[in-house]
Amino acid sequence: LLAVIMAATEGNPDAALKYASFVASLNNASKNYGGMLEGFSKGDLVQRKQVLERELQAWIESDPGRQNRYLSAIENLQALVAESQSRQQRDFSYALARRSALLGAARQLYRLAREQQKPDEEREPGYQERDLTIIGEELTSIERTFDPAVDLQEWRHLILAYAENPPEQHIRAFDEWLGIGARQVDGAALDARLDEMYSATSLGDTQARLEGIGKTPAELEASDDPFMRMAVALFDADLRLEEEEKDLAGRYQEARPRYMEALLAFEKSRERLVYPDANSTLRITYGLVTGSRPRDGMVYVPFTTLEGIVEKDTGTEPFNMPPGLLEAIREQQYGAYADERIGSVPVNFLSTLDSTGGNSGSATLNGRAELVGLLFDGTYGSIISDWDFLADKTRSIHVDIRYILWVMEQIGGADHLMKEMGLRE
Repeated sequence: LLAVIMAATEGNPDAALKYASFVASLNNASKNYGGMLEGFSKGDLVQRKQVLERELQAWIESDPGRQNRYLSAIENLQALVAESQSRQQRDFSYALARRSALLGAARQLYRLAREQQKPDEEREPGYQERDLTIIGEELTSIERTFDPAVDLQEWRHLILAYAENPPEQHIRAFDEWLGIGARQVDGAALDARLDEMYSATSLGDTQARLEGIGKTPAELEASDDPFMRMAVALFDADLRLEEEEKDLAGRYQEARPRYMEALLAFEKSRERLVYPDANSTLRITYGLVTGSRPRDGMVYVPFTTLEGIVEKDTGTEPFNMPPGLLEAIREQQYGAYADERIGSVPVNFLSTLDSTGGNSGSATLNGRAELVGLLFDGTYGSIISDWDFLADKTRSIHVDIRYILWVMEQIGGADHLMKEMGLRE
């Protein structure tokens, strides 16, 4: 998909700018999944999990009371996992195969029209009266991230990937609209169909999209816009898949707590604790500032320094430092922020704190609850920490507060802000 977008935007800087955020997101996802797979392959997490599950099963089966209370919890969860995995390929590839900005707009407008036939309190979240302003903003903002030529190539690629799925992993309404057969599609016919849709639609115009807000289902069903007609044709199938997902999620919500109850009781019987998951609640993680040796011959020291910025400067974005910053470093204008133990101003530091995506910007405090930095990333070898904490490899990366203050004072001319914050010499 990255290759398709890069090819479609080549020589078109306006389109490249519109898709820059999505390209960055894809690159981040690719790096994230690659790091996780590498972590799984090099560690023994899967084996340890399998051992834990066997031990838990044996502990439950060794006591009739525990069998009555917990055995069905494991069986129910296993059945749900099997059910979920049986349609995972279908749901994932179909979600991607609908990834056309114009089809997305049409689907949103038609769903809104159907929901508006209900009393407001009975509508699906996201389609109530209070959501109309947000819907209008979303339909307007498409312009900032959409180019019809790029959208067509991206969508074509995803449709062809979907078409390669086994027939049982297909959605009939989608296949019928695009002429997809059992694991095959006529490329020329698909190209003609897509060219026709993009040339005949009016949904590429912001005003046309906004005019669809408030229309009745009958009015949209009478539309001759090909994307709207496709959205209408897919509606029943999409709604059925949505209800399946809700049903599965509801059964998971019932099964998981019972499984966790069994796991917590089992670990307590062994005088152990279950490692807590990040669950969107406020949490504090603690550890030490320290480097690591992720592999043979590679050493990460605990701190980087100002001099490292000069070494990394290439003069080309994103490694093009402001001239004033480089000059201050070369002249060793450290001010009050140098650490004599490293002979410079510390810029970043590593810690054993457990963090994940979404923690960027989190305050890093020392043992006296003083702000010493801000977390902003993790090392590549730490990506697996979403699933497993490896004490010798998992490291979070923080920007040192001394570097922040040094930049404010030496480069930013923000002395007044430092005084306002009550910072002492």
